[in-house]
Amino acid sequence: MIKNSLLFQFDKEKLGGKLSDSDKTSIESAVEEQIKWLESNPMAEVDELKEHKKQLEEVVTPIMTKLYGQGSGAGDAGDVPPHSSHGHDDDSL
Repeated sequence: MIKNSLLFQFDKEKLGGKLSDSDKTSIESAVEEQIKWLESNPMAEVDELKEHKKQLEEVVTPIMTKLYGQGSGAGDAGDVPPHSSHGHDDDSL
């Protein structure tokens, strides 16, 4: 379910068409790896979850930064990826 949600987000924002095949594969692999870890560790502690979230962000953030950096004007507000915490702080899981 999480994987489908993340992949839907790529399609919804038309990000999938803007990513290189290599970047798309990197993100999909990282997401799949973390989902497998989550499924095999349902009783994980919060610190473990935060560490795995960080690992995923280490793959995704540089790719998204590069993607949004390819916008029409450097520094335009439209070039910054939207931050959606859905009412939660960055450390919430």
